[in-house]
Amino acid sequence: MANHKPGKNHDLLKQRILFVAAKDFLEQGYTNTTMRDIATKTKLSSGSVTNLYSSKEDILCGLVQFVFDQQFETAARILSGTTDDKVLLYAAETVLQLHIADLNENLREIYRNAYSFPKSSEIIQQSTTGKVESIFKEYLPDLETKDFFKLEIASGGIMRGFMVVPCSIWFTMEEKEKAFLENALLIYHVPEEKIREAVEFVKQFDFDKIAQTMVDGIIQYLEEKQKELFS
Repeated sequence: MANHKPGKNHDLLKQRILFVAAKDFLEQGYTNTTMRDIATKTKLSSGSVTNLYSSKEDILCGLVQFVFDQQFETAARILSGTTDDKVLLYAAETVLQLHIADLNENLREIYRNAYSFPKSSEIIQQSTTGKVESIFKEYLPDLETKDFFKLEIASGGIMRGFMVVPCSIWFTMEEKEKAFLENALLIYHVPEEKIREAVEFVKQFDFDKIAQTMVDGIIQYLEEKQKELFS
């Protein structure tokens, strides 16, 4: 029997599900969004939805890749012309992620799950390993890609730990930024002087505003894509 590749309609239906579910995850939370809700809003049967995405985690994987791409693009854009130092760029990108997760509990839940679920955490690890290797190879020249993969698991664990704890008067965002960078960069053998420079570097940006603007832009994009796909 001949193998048939998924057609255009298949891809459009997957996009429809992803954009509807992603918007609901952002606005009402991952846990509060059900596959039945997604089926209703996409005007598909529950069976059709599960044939295209077997679980909410599969849909989350699509959202994770999209949000991370947006996150890196946003950081690159705001940092354009300010520095080409890879360590400082890493500091800004990761601090931006801390701010995004702290905007509201729905986003915190999305990031917590993304760093916890098997499929989504694997996506993060695979997409980030090469990045951290290119940044920190100068400090760890004898390590191979597989070694940086292990270190990324460690730094990802630190990121998850700091994201799930909300900021408060007892633990301000500035303290969270500093504590994260001091611990994460130490894993990659970044010198103390460079870590202090990174901590000071991120203070010049209004990451709360940048994070909110980015998330608002994602929601607007999802709304526009829904209109396009349902028209």
